[in-house]
Amino acid sequence: MSIIRKGRYRLQFLFLFLSVVLLFRLSPAADIPYVWTGVDRVVAVADLHGDYERFVFILTQPKVGVLDEELHWIAGKTHLVQLGDIMDRGPDAKDIFDLLIRLEKEAEAVGGMVHVLIGNHEEMNITGISLDYPGYVKAKQFVDFLPDSYRESKEAEYLKTLSSQERKKAKENGLDVATDENLASFWQKIIDRKDSESRKAYVLGFNDAYGEWLLQKNVIIMIDDIIFVHGGVSEAFSKWPLREINTVMRTELAFFQGRMRDPRQYRRPFNPKLVYNPDGPIWFRGLASKGGESAQPEVDRILANMGARTMVIGHNFFSFPAGSPIVGKDQVARFHEKVWMMDSGISGSYGGVPSAFIYDRGEFKVWGETEEVAARTAVKIPPPKALPNNEMEEFLRTAAVVGRGPGPGGRTDAWRLTLEADGTLRSALFKYIDRRRPDSLADSYKYELAAYALDKYLVLGYVPPVVEYRVDQTPGALQTFVANSISEEARKERRLVPRDPEAFEKSMTDLKVFQNLVYDDCQNEKDTLIDLGDWKISRVDFSEAFAPKKDIVPYCDIRRCSRLLYKKLNGWDDKAVAGLMAPYLGEEEIRALNSRRALILRYIQKLIEVAGEANVLFD
Repeated sequence: MSIIRKGRYRLQFLFLFLSVVLLFRLSPAADIPYVWTGVDRVVAVADLHGDYERFVFILTQPKVGVLDEELHWIAGKTHLVQLGDIMDRGPDAKDIFDLLIRLEKEAEAVGGMVHVLIGNHEEMNITGISLDYPGYVKAKQFVDFLPDSYRESKEAEYLKTLSSQERKKAKENGLDVATDENLASFWQKIIDRKDSESRKAYVLGFNDAYGEWLLQKNVIIMIDDIIFVHGGVSEAFSKWPLREINTVMRTELAFFQGRMRDPRQYRRPFNPKLVYNPDGPIWFRGLASKGGESAQPEVDRILANMGARTMVIGHNFFSFPAGSPIVGKDQVARFHEKVWMMDSGISGSYGGVPSAFIYDRGEFKVWGETEEVAARTAVKIPPPKALPNNEMEEFLRTAAVVGRGPGPGGRTDAWRLTLEADGTLRSALFKYIDRRRPDSLADSYKYELAAYALDKYLVLGYVPPVVEYRVDQTPGALQTFVANSISEEARKERRLVPRDPEAFEKSMTDLKVFQNLVYDDCQNEKDTLIDLGDWKISRVDFSEAFAPKKDIVPYCDIRRCSRLLYKKLNGWDDKAVAGLMAPYLGEEEIRALNSRRALILRYIQKLIEVAGEANVLFD
């Protein structure tokens, strides 16, 4: 054999050897257990988002019974499940991690167990994208996960900016970002700059300190016949073995870890199956958005595929539209207690409403706030007097922002603001994502502004007032929050009968015409809100509307129309509408809107020809 051929074989062998080593490196802990049986008691707590105090508050409650006052394990053989999203929005993720790591050992010593599941915010920090989102990584979280050398070098820079007296005081206080507002502001500016050096220091520091520990955790587990997972399981993924879901997720996250540490070794294209997948088990919101009775068979199939009786999830934050934020079965159980949505907004950044799911010897329980606890811990804004749209627009533009927290969640990542003017408090949603078409993931606050402008042009009143706005120099759209309301999906589930069924049905009929105009998803009834006082119908979240399509929206049939709206469609001025929409929509989107108006008008005229005007148009 020639020397050249021997050399080639040696290189091939070396490449094969390195590939095997790499594969082993990218398949961490494939044999980690994920199924347990014979467990009498389970306590599950959902999204914490950096709120250590709320977590401890829950675990030390007598009815939850996990920790004593000294924060030591007293739950015996109980299994504690943290459903993911320990990180972001709040400051104390590291403190929560450290507590859970200690509790793992204490629980194991007496036959109990602590399960920490991976949520989408853990994924975002492991892979390094959390810093892309304003307000996600707070200064304390950022500093907590920095390598000491980087943190100390930046602290030295900070001290140089102070006077000698200020420098002395800062050192005496231990350069504590939690108590030193100037230091916190210094770090926040570093975060906001998004420079590559600070980003790399944070991501590598976090992964070195806690990333490997998290990669020993599961995405989904089953205790007896109960599934626990952060986001939920779609029907497609319910056909995957649980072991495969966990192993694939760990492998993909390990790849991202490796690529950040040494990009040269991970140059090959990589298309993950689970990481960032909106239908994957840590991002999926379908179990929260689907209608109750109509989706029951699908939920039954999902559970049957996994051999489970019920599923406990977080991620899908639900708010409290009226009254005290009391958490009980009525608020969190769906599909005849086959899905339990436990993200009640535990973190103070969401309003701070503590809750826990408890499985106790075959019985499902929910621990949540009582009226007495709510009075002490929850912030409740009394419903203010309704304003005409023009006055509400002025309020939105001029009121002071006195509170800020995350909104309902999702890819749009809206912020919920509390506004104050002349002693009146109101809530509003601020959207800032601006990915307009032709982006394949089109999602923009500009479409919200376009929907409101068109709603005003047609004098419909479905879209709550929204104005252009800036928060911390971030441009976006600010929309008044629809208080004291219930979604149409929830109304149907609860079988609530409108005060005036005929008027309600007519209003819903015109809404469908409007949804066809703007190319909105008629199947999503979560964003149709019903005022529980006067039964007025509102429609929100048009951030993905106005697709450049010139046909009727699927599953959004038009059967009738009010005479007023029909008259408005007849009097529609293409040029005037184009001018109205120009600040928000592209030319192709505007042409499609005008084409849909013409198509809808012809469709209604055809209905009139067939069924007669009296059977189509109504007053």
